[in-house]
Amino acid sequence: MRRLPGRFVVVVALMAASACGGSSDDTESAATAPVGSDSAATSIAVTTTTAATTSTAEPTTTEATMPDTSVPTTTAAPVDPRAALIRRITDEFGDADLAASVVGTLDDTTIGVLDQFADGDLLGSPALSYAPSTAPADAVDSLWIFAYGYRFTADALAQGVDTSGGVPPMDALEPGPTNEALARLAAAFVTEHPVPIVAQWEVAQVLAELGVADVISVEPDIAADGTIAYLSTAGVAAKGLRLAAEAGVTVGHAGVLCFADHAVRCLMTARAAGMTADVPAGLELPATYDPESGQPWTRDRAGWIPVDLLGRTVIG
Repeated sequence: MRRLPGRFVVVVALMAASACGGSSDDTESAATAPVGSDSAATSIAVTTTTAATTSTAEPTTTEATMPDTSVPTTTAAPVDPRAALIRRITDEFGDADLAASVVGTLDDTTIGVLDQFADGDLLGSPALSYAPSTAPADAVDSLWIFAYGYRFTADALAQGVDTSGGVPPMDALEPGPTNEALARLAAAFVTEHPVPIVAQWEVAQVLAELGVADVISVEPDIAADGTIAYLSTAGVAAKGLRLAAEAGVTVGHAGVLCFADHAVRCLMTARAAGMTADVPAGLELPATYDPESGQPWTRDRAGWIPVDLLGRTVIG
């Protein structure tokens, strides 16, 4: 047999793969990390052969550095309390201009107080709702009426009474249209559902004129100079409970009547005082603001909402 000369056979194989990548966004415009891309890996194998001996070299592989291909992480953007409150008021009243006006009057400290009161949930907290709870009219055992504003008499205005929100004398005041509406609503209610009434003096005065009996009037305290001491919503509830106890009136399930935008705070106040309280179902509470009210903060909604919301934060 003839001996073959030595020869080398070299086989080279080159393989390549392409790269890909992607990203995603959520509806809250959260920051999202991009998905990584995969780079090609290249393998080279070399085999050497002779007539006498055959040797195989270990394959060597060189890989590019691989990017992180883990699941993207999402970081939610923090909710700005001021923007959240604007959105909440817009949702409650369907009025974006009102919401911007109201929140524009509040400083950052006040916004922080409201945010804390809502447990950081300005968008969803029931504590900021303007939809009061209701109970069947037949479940009501007593009727509680919180006044809203008053007016100055024509004589007082002619004499130049201070209408800027100071402390007026009692004889300079009259109930005004909102409290007259509340009295008519109460009179109609007790015709169908006879229950005792505890009413703030502005409403009780009109009820007396309408001939409605069994009414406890919650009167303000009068100073030596004839001026009235301001009676808050909480003050009306506390004094009304004391007067009801003295008169032997059983409160039971209290039906609350008040101005519509005041209703949730009135219920919160009544409950804080220990009452079971709801607005009687089926009643339409007065909702028209009186631009001539003697209390400036009750003349329009833009002036009322900041006062009302802050008032809720101090209810015990």
